[in-house]
Amino acid sequence: MDCRKELSWGRMRCLLLGLALCAGLLARATEPLYPQDTKQDAIRILSYNIRIAHPPSGGWDLIDLPAIGEAIKRIKPDLVALQEVDVFTERSGKTVHQAKELAKMTGMNYFFAKAVDRSGGDYGVAVLSRFPIVEAQGYRLPVRDSIKSEIRALALVKVQLPDGNIMAFGSAHLDHLSDDDRLLQVKTMIDVIEAYQQYPLVIGADLNMKPDNPVMSNLKESLIFGCENCPLTFPADKPDRTLDYILLNEQANKQFGIQDYQTVNETYASDHLPLEAILKKN
Repeated sequence: MDCRKELSWGRMRCLLLGLALCAGLLARATEPLYPQDTKQDAIRILSYNIRIAHPPSGGWDLIDLPAIGEAIKRIKPDLVALQEVDVFTERSGKTVHQAKELAKMTGMNYFFAKAVDRSGGDYGVAVLSRFPIVEAQGYRLPVRDSIKSEIRALALVKVQLPDGNIMAFGSAHLDHLSDDDRLLQVKTMIDVIEAYQQYPLVIGADLNMKPDNPVMSNLKESLIFGCENCPLTFPADKPDRTLDYILLNEQANKQFGIQDYQTVNETYASDHLPLEAILKKN
């Protein structure tokens, strides 16, 4: 079925929820690299557009997934939102599942949500979690009937924290070309996350929008930005704009205070800077 065919918003919502059943791959567990603290009162969040592990300084034939893995390990996050992730593609390796490999490198659990077919494989977003993933779902974020714009993805998981409580976490990536398409994708996100409002929800996202973009006001109706003066995240070597964000729903905002919100100085592995936030329980 062509997801770009024009549909009424009501029909589009039904289609999207149907697509959710096939948009993601099952979550997988690995042996934890970092021991869990049952008294943990802070959670380190990381959002990272990994550019399919292609370092900007290398030719397109260079894929350096270990560089991404090492960057993540240095930061020691509890939850990671990854964007621009390849699975079994010609360009990144037909035997390489980037989310799974990063999970192995970091000792975390993973979930991948497909956006589109790309280079003979799958392309989308992923989540890494130090906590057990108890539920996972992927959603495609649609575009209008446009050849140039890209369907993107939203991955949402529920994780069990060391104290036994459930928290929701997600990774999102929006189209880079059109505000109209980004608006449609934002409306889809808002519709989807309604089912998660009973849980504290945090989303790491490459929104492909600056903070003053008019489409942001629609997103702010349902999600709270973790930053006021948001740090510049792109390009990694000389950042001059903010494209990446960490977002919270009302429940998360009530339960956590943001202790730190900053980029990490990793300029080799990707064209985006890693973005981290430390959430402290209130």
